[in-house]
Amino acid sequence: MFNSFCYIISSVMIKFGAVMPHPPLLAPQVGGVRIKECERTQKACREIAKKIKLLDIDAIIMISPHGATLGSTVPIYASPVFEGDFSNFGASKPAYYFKGDPELASCIIRENPSMASRQPETILDHGSLVPLLFISEAGIKKPILPTAIAYLPGKKLFEFGKSLAHAAEKLKRKIAIIASADLSHRLTTDAPSGFDPSGKVFDEKLVDLMRRYDISGIINFDDALAESAGQDALQSISILLGAFDGIKAKAEVLSYEGPFGVGYMVAEIAPIS
Repeated sequence: MFNSFCYIISSVMIKFGAVMPHPPLLAPQVGGVRIKECERTQKACREIAKKIKLLDIDAIIMISPHGATLGSTVPIYASPVFEGDFSNFGASKPAYYFKGDPELASCIIRENPSMASRQPETILDHGSLVPLLFISEAGIKKPILPTAIAYLPGKKLFEFGKSLAHAAEKLKRKIAIIASADLSHRLTTDAPSGFDPSGKVFDEKLVDLMRRYDISGIINFDDALAESAGQDALQSISILLGAFDGIKAKAEVLSYEGPFGVGYMVAEIAPIS
């Protein structure tokens, strides 16, 4: 059974967790004046970045649902450097550069070799790059470790998430983790994936589960509802929750809105001292 509060481990290396959306429109060079339509999301993302900046951390793990998908394994990007831009969305400049953490990547792979696979890719997808825009904007220059997801049951991804915490503990790395996640893509008739009434149901349920920090409810989410809602949130969030297993923590939803027919939730998970 998974409860809202668990027993805290003796030395917590996972210092902070966040759920952040990844619409390229949040990048000024892509969104332009349309950014005003998601001001609450932008404000909440900046708040997350400010909180991370105040922490004494060594690296940021960035979980994206838009990286390579390799069936039953989670891609771990082990490059010492990463870069990205929004050229796929009509804006090739500016480019963004980040230092990687190959040692942490290798340690995670050793912790769970059956579920983690090393990837040499150095180009960041927009699922990683959009949240990292706010990290960069806040002046945070910590190394990042990008990972993707696997399309596996929530329970398995939760178990994989534990590997992130185990690796951080072994290396004594103080870590913040960001799960990049857009909720339903079917909220309105002009949504990217068309309209489905299950979209609103999905979003309301997931936001409520996150607000209550109902871990079991999230990792055992109704598959049929998730499928019909057209979401890419549950996989990355399940991995994030697994990293907090054994840590007494609380969650807070900072914002939710769906201005372009896609649900954007910004939330945080923080250990309770």
